[in-house]
Amino acid sequence: MGTHRVTIWRAGIAVIAGAALALLSACGGDDVQDAQSSSPTPGTSTAQSEQAPALPGAQPISPGDRVYTADQTSNTVSVINPATNEVLGTIALGAQRLGDILGPQYLRNVDVHGLGFSRDGQYLDAVSVTSNTVTVIRTADNSIVSQTTVGRSSHEGFFSPDGRTVWVADRALSQLDIVDALQGGVIGQVSTESGPSKVLFSPDGSRAYVNHSRAATIDVIDVASREVVQRITGLADPFSSDMALSPNGEELWAAHKKAGKVSVVDLTTGTVSAVLDTGPNTNHPAFVTTPEAELVYLTVGGTDETKIYQRHPDGAPTQVGSIPSSGVEPHGIWPSPDNTRVYVVNEGSDSVDVIDTATRTIVTTLRTGQEGQAVVYVAGAAPDGPGTANLTRQGLNLPIQNAAPALVGPGTGDLIVRAVDGLDMVQFSGRGMTPDTRYTVYATHAGLPNPLMSFTTDQNGDKPQALAFVQFFGVYDINSVSVRPSDG
Repeated sequence: MGTHRVTIWRAGIAVIAGAALALLSACGGDDVQDAQSSSPTPGTSTAQSEQAPALPGAQPISPGDRVYTADQTSNTVSVINPATNEVLGTIALGAQRLGDILGPQYLRNVDVHGLGFSRDGQYLDAVSVTSNTVTVIRTADNSIVSQTTVGRSSHEGFFSPDGRTVWVADRALSQLDIVDALQGGVIGQVSTESGPSKVLFSPDGSRAYVNHSRAATIDVIDVASREVVQRITGLADPFSSDMALSPNGEELWAAHKKAGKVSVVDLTTGTVSAVLDTGPNTNHPAFVTTPEAELVYLTVGGTDETKIYQRHPDGAPTQVGSIPSSGVEPHGIWPSPDNTRVYVVNEGSDSVDVIDTATRTIVTTLRTGQEGQAVVYVAGAAPDGPGTANLTRQGLNLPIQNAAPALVGPGTGDLIVRAVDGLDMVQFSGRGMTPDTRYTVYATHAGLPNPLMSFTTDQNGDKPQALAFVQFFGVYDINSVSVRPSDG
């Protein structure tokens, strides 16, 4: 690996990118505010606020900072004040499924998933993976500046270093879309390897890095020319849903969710320096640098924990700790710039764990919007006033239950039931079951087992997600749910 140079960079610091129906209205509708506002041009702020990942010496947590989560089922962005650990409300970008979303006249966002922000902290971008939408939000008042429809299955996007554009990975294609942040609209594209998943930028802003869902490579793009200038090969698996960049820009961690591994990439040599076996449903990494050590916190959804790895200048990282999650399926993760706190969103529990890095313990857990995916910390997002304008309560404090249902045969499974508009959402995920086998999920009512849904496992015996929408709460006890082969 490259040496870990100690450098502290302020405004303009490199930041990293975090991370299902209908289409966004082409004309924007009532939800889209005029992009021709009196707000400053992105990238021109003189505020000296440092953004994570950062090194020791960054400013402490401030009341003007904000933590945001992308809530896939409630179609919201939750807004948290990290100084008080208070959930201020949600920015509603669409309706809760199922009701309105399945209607032919629905025009709003579906499956709010990825998050990014401008380096000056004035703007947030939210990517909705099913409506293929990029929404730019003004952080000072939570208002919508622009909305743009991009390529198919857009996954994660991030602001360019100058703050004028958002670069978005279209996971079903082989391209990035470049979006005009304030005016809206796709103004350019970059061809990539198949299935780009996420974009992040180097500290000096000269390079963009892209991982993929169908290629075991990292594309290195020259930002000025918008061309791929290098392809780093040899990653542990073709599917990489998330990645993170070290504060000095010399090391990249690409997480392989399906394989349960992480590829550690030395960007100074353009090679994979280590492959780590990290566990099932490995999700998001985050670089955390304390005075004692250079660390990476890594969420592992299959074991409901955040693992802690120490980086070494002359060898592979080693695991030095683990923090059990308060809930189910930890997913997105992001540190505060001063590295004193790490925020982990629990996808299966609609909550965020706030971790104290000094004690490596959870100091509080906050209820957020439904099915959180990405989380980001934005310093100086709301420098004046309470920053609560245009917030709603959509998706907050709604019923959710978790259980490990009785499973006939090999394997393990997790069940999540959450209240949504119309019908409750029942979600099952299983691992290590009988391969290529049809299963049925039952719930018991009045002594009789009623089928809720059926699914077929893949060749490995896994089922990452099976969904059903039924009236569950008030009818079934979650502990009565069982899963067994359909012909059993």
